[in-house]
Amino acid sequence: MTDSDINKYTIEFMSTNWIITVACVIALIFMVLYVGHKLPARKKETYAKFLAALMIGFFIINHSLLFFLGKWEISKELPVHLCSISGLICCFIMFIPKNKRQFLFEFLFYCGIIGGIQAILTPLLDDYGGYDFFYIQFFFKHAMIIAFPIYLRNNLGMKLTKFSWLKTCVVLNIFMFILIPLNNFLGSNYMYVNVPPAVDNPMVIGEWPTYLYWWELFVLILILLVFVIGKPKTFEKIN
Repeated sequence: MTDSDINKYTIEFMSTNWIITVACVIALIFMVLYVGHKLPARKKETYAKFLAALMIGFFIINHSLLFFLGKWEISKELPVHLCSISGLICCFIMFIPKNKRQFLFEFLFYCGIIGGIQAILTPLLDDYGGYDFFYIQFFFKHAMIIAFPIYLRNNLGMKLTKFSWLKTCVVLNIFMFILIPLNNFLGSNYMYVNVPPAVDNPMVIGEWPTYLYWWELFVLILILLVFVIGKPKTFEKIN
C-alpha cells in the first residue's frame, strides 16, 4: 500500500502483490473465455446473461455497502468513470434488443479492453478502506470489462464496424467536455479529466490541461491498435 489514506489503495508496479493480483486477473479472464468457448451454441447467450447478472450483483452490493458504511458520495460514486461506464454496459447489453447493441458493443470493446488493462496494470482503489470486498470487486469488474466484449465478439457474432474507432473517439471527447464543468460543479474528478490520477502512469505527462492533449494522442493510438486487432476480415455483413 503506497497511500497513507486508507480509503485509497495503490499497488506498486511489479511488487509481489501486483504480480499475484495480475496473475489471478489474467487467469479469471482466460477462464471466463474458455468456459464460454466450450459451451454449446444454444447456451452461449445464456452464459453472457449469467456474466451480466454477476456484474449487476457486484454493482448493487458495491453501492449498497458504500451507503451502509457512509462512504457513498456523489463526487466519487457516480458510474461515469470510463471503466464504470463499461461495467454498466456489461450489466444491461444482453437485456436490450439485439438491434440496439451495436454501438454499445463497440464502445465496450474499445474502452473496456483499454481501460481495463490500464486499471489492472496501474490500479488505484478509491474506496478500499481496508475492506476486501472492494479489492475483489475492483479487479473482478476490470477483468470482466476485458473478457465480456471479447466473448461477445468470439461467441455471439458481434463485430466492429469500419468507423467504430472514430465514433468511439468522438463520444469520448463529448464525455470529456461534459465532465470537465460537471467535475468543477461537484468537486469531483470523473474520468480524471480535471486532475491527473495519483498513480505512476507513463501516459500521464504534465499537469492539466497538458496531460489531456497527450491522452488524446495515446487513446487514439490504442483505439486504432484495438481496431486493427479486433476488426473482422470484411465489413460487408456488418449492419
